Amino acid sequence: MKDRSHDEAMAELFQRDPSYVIELIADVRRGGDSDELAVVFRQLNTHVDLKSVASSSLAPRE
Repeated sequence: MKDRSHDEAMAELFQRDPSYVIELIADVRRGGDSDELAVVFRQLNTHVDLKSVASSSLAPRE
């Protein structure tokens, strides 16, 4: 099995479960940790297609 970085693992999770991205950002913002928020945004900007996350997260749920 190939080793991968934590950022790559998080990007895979973000792409698999876009609603988690929204929940995670909200939770980190509530906690007030700007360093942690910066990490989340770095992971998003580096590895995730933000358009697909946004469209999946905002789609109506059945």
